[in-house]
Amino acid sequence: MKLVLDTNIFISAFFWGGNPRKIVERINGSIDLLYITNEIFDEITQVLARSKFNVDKTNIARLINAIKEMSVCITVEGVIKGVCRDSKDDIILECGWCCGADYVITGDDDLLSLKSFRGIEIITASQYLNDVKK
Repeated sequence: MKLVLDTNIFISAFFWGGNPRKIVERINGSIDLLYITNEIFDEITQVLARSKFNVDKTNIARLINAIKEMSVCITVEGVIKGVCRDSKDDIILECGWCCGADYVITGDDDLLSLKSFRGIEIITASQYLNDVKK
């Protein structure tokens, strides 16, 4: 499956494991294909740099490099605007649209409330894992 993961999925996978980590493991094992943009990399970097996570710059770079190794980075033009309640999430939708993703996986209610976007299902990590078991 072609996937786009929201930043909160990466953060959950890194710090708490669970279903988000299982999805990252599927991607790392080449079961699923991850698409990402430089803008999403920037957001992950900014979130990891927050003091509450206490991650130093070396480990942030290590985590970002690990994501880069298992993903396909695409360029988007910023043409998707005003779709999501939180405009910062439009980049996730555009990434999914540009790569022809099957799923956007997120824990963000602003994205989840859409349910789908141009044929891309927007679901939680647990919903995705349940779907691929079927």
